[in-house]
Amino acid sequence: MKRKQIVLVFLIVCILGFLLFIPKTKQKETKTSTKKKTTISYYHKEYKERYNNYQKSHPDLTKKEVYTLVNMNRDYDFYQKIIKQENPNALNTLVNKYYQLDENYEPSDLVEINTSPGTYGTPYRKHTARKVVYNDFQALKQACTNKGFELYVASGYRSTSWQKEIYNHMVETYSVERADETCSRPSHSEHTTGLGLDIALDQYKFEDVEKHPQYTWFLNQLSQYGFILRYPKDKENLTGYSYEAWHIRYVGKKLAKKIEKSGLTFDEYYARYYA
Repeated sequence: MKRKQIVLVFLIVCILGFLLFIPKTKQKETKTSTKKKTTISYYHKEYKERYNNYQKSHPDLTKKEVYTLVNMNRDYDFYQKIIKQENPNALNTLVNKYYQLDENYEPSDLVEINTSPGTYGTPYRKHTARKVVYNDFQALKQACTNKGFELYVASGYRSTSWQKEIYNHMVETYSVERADETCSRPSHSEHTTGLGLDIALDQYKFEDVEKHPQYTWFLNQLSQYGFILRYPKDKENLTGYSYEAWHIRYVGKKLAKKIEKSGLTFDEYYARYYA
């Protein structure tokens, strides 16, 4: 009798142990499996050393932030690492203090952009932009007209030589450091792509444009017509430039909406999805 009881107790202990052990094992396996599947899509294994070095010098940053910033080349000083932009005609092309256009680059489809200059845009009638920008800009312009104010381009396409004159003038007037805060060096300007535009609203232009009563409304319309604000406020460390309320960039409707939804600068977005 005692022997049967001992065997029964032994079987019960074994069954209970089995039931308690299996779920824990499965749980551990699930956790291990989940860890393996957690990857960041814009991680580049060839940048491993750069990621590690940047993380060491910036321990407060998350891995996502480190990967993004290194992909942007922010582990180098501005203009220290120069990359030739191989797709200058693409709507998602990036030109900044790292990505450089060929010095002879010029868009082949430039057209006059202020074809209806209105009350304030007449002095800027001859400004040009790429043809791919034209229809969406005119549609945005009409939306502004319907709202009761005028939109026009105060500065459109600039050749590399023109940009060189502007930059050198800034350096001579102020300094290299001051010039680099607000002006692109030759071959590094978005204006040379024909996709970057400095705009004005009625008589408000450049530094004054955000004082226009409809400026906030205007900003909220941009992505619907394929544009983004290229150099947002408090993003100087990412874009390399001081806040420019007047500089918009055409990227196409689909991409503009994605960038707006992401909350990222174009530089960050490019680093995650195109670099």
